[in-house]
Amino acid sequence: MIWRNTTENYGAVAKGFHWVIALLVIGLLALGLYMEAQEPPTPQVFKLYALHKSLGITVLALAVLRVLWRLYNAHPLPMSNHKAWEKILAKAVHALLYLSLFLMPLSGWVMSSAKGYPVSVFNLFTLPDFVPRSDSLAEVAEEVHEIAAYTLIAIVVLHAAGAIKHHVIDKDSTLRRMLPAIAVATFVAFANPAIAQDTPVWTIQKDASTLTFTATQMGASFDGSFGAFDGTIQFDPANLPGSKADITITMDSIETGSTDRNSYVRTADWLDIAKFPQGRFVTSAIEKGLDANQYVAKGNLTIRDVTLPVTLPFTLSIEKDAQGADVATMQGDTTINRLDFGVGQGEWKDTKSVGGEIGIHVTLKAVRAAP
Repeated sequence: MIWRNTTENYGAVAKGFHWVIALLVIGLLALGLYMEAQEPPTPQVFKLYALHKSLGITVLALAVLRVLWRLYNAHPLPMSNHKAWEKILAKAVHALLYLSLFLMPLSGWVMSSAKGYPVSVFNLFTLPDFVPRSDSLAEVAEEVHEIAAYTLIAIVVLHAAGAIKHHVIDKDSTLRRMLPAIAVATFVAFANPAIAQDTPVWTIQKDASTLTFTATQMGASFDGSFGAFDGTIQFDPANLPGSKADITITMDSIETGSTDRNSYVRTADWLDIAKFPQGRFVTSAIEKGLDANQYVAKGNLTIRDVTLPVTLPFTLSIEKDAQGADVATMQGDTTINRLDFGVGQGEWKDTKSVGGEIGIHVTLKAVRAAP
């Protein structure tokens, strides 16, 4: 289990904060709407108010810890297929979300103190009054609390709609990289009926997997690699229609064997890593090859926000390890033209200095847990 975030995925701690806070917030919003509709209040409703306050302070504490953890960790980069307006909207939604997570419980605390009602947290301890008693201040805090609640409802709906859009329409891993590992396979199977036919989910073994390439500079061949990549794989030789792969590549992890070349290949004329930090390969079909262990993956490769079809022939062998788990070893090779993806702008479009054809070589080792 990976506890900390990477530039590609969220760690277990960030996922835990996200889902615990999400469930608490949804419950608090529903509870708040229910209590508001109860007139006149009953003793049972007063108990619900006490629970509402306790859970609200819990959310405040978790929000503080979540912000501290976010500052302490790397943050996953946006997917390469995310459009500029989607990135801006996502940042705005997250900013409003964090603001609401603090504004809601704090305004509730202010409102209770101003009305003269103590805030007891699960009857374990009582918080000090946030402000002196004041009817006018209580009215303002109550208004802020209500506005923040309806704003938060809108944010939650928008946030969920965006996640579903990325998964169902864009078919990227935006949602999956925030889901707990156990939920990924369940959600993928639910959203993709063909995969629900018990298509195995495989975990990439990064230390035994490589993504390399071969190119030419001034007529001389050189080898390079991408050190950081990950994704989801569902594969079953008996269920190729339900098999698929979605691989994300961190473009800044490129290594070309030359310090100078490493620098300029990251610039706007080449990979433009500052603007397009990720590449992505998503299969549209996996078909059987001529021999028993040969297959062909057909899909779309995205580099510099340019998406083009690519065919990747590969061989695959599946064996058992000492613990009885299935271990798959895949090797594939294909060729792309860098100019098709806009890699090499201006004078660099001339293939006499840097060749246009790039050979791609993939070796993946993945494990399926023993049933």
